[in-house]
Amino acid sequence: MKHPSRYPFSVSLLHWLLAIALIGNLVIGWLLDDREELLALHKSIGVAILALALIRLTNRLRVRDQLPPSVNEAGTPAYFAESAVHRLLYVLMIVAPLLGWLKTNAAGHAASFFGLFSLPTLLSRSRELSHWLGQFHAIAAYSLAALIGLHMLGALVHRLLKGRNILPRILPFPRRTLPRAKHVPE
Repeated sequence: MKHPSRYPFSVSLLHWLLAIALIGNLVIGWLLDDREELLALHKSIGVAILALALIRLTNRLRVRDQLPPSVNEAGTPAYFAESAVHRLLYVLMIVAPLLGWLKTNAAGHAASFFGLFSLPTLLSRSRELSHWLGQFHAIAAYSLAALIGLHMLGALVHRLLKGRNILPRILPFPRRTLPRAKHVPE
């Protein structure tokens, strides 16, 4: 059986949508101390991240037989690192927004999605619990940022040190190759 060389379109699309939402929301989160008017946007994107992460996980399980194999040899440290980073990314893509939702509830607010709807309130108001959930949310967010950095570093290592461009595997659309220019003798 031949293994696919590219990820299915649904996996690629969800990967890039989440990448944009995660990086954008991490930046917005860092700006919150100086720009509190960004809080509603941060919460709304967090709701979107939670939904997209759950959809992505479900989709990945649905298409698991269509995924290309790792470019790292099984049993190697690189394979273990890749597997650990990917698993932790999935965990934190769900845990970080979930902690933000719970922190928002404990602060006495609902987690709203751009004012269109609010997630259910899961906790009653508690200033102390809100503080601790905020701390755990921050730890999860910083950990997520570090893992995203490691994920990107892994792709760079493959490209620069191993000479393998693995980026096209996850791009949603196949890369078009231009016809080679014919060499005209002088």
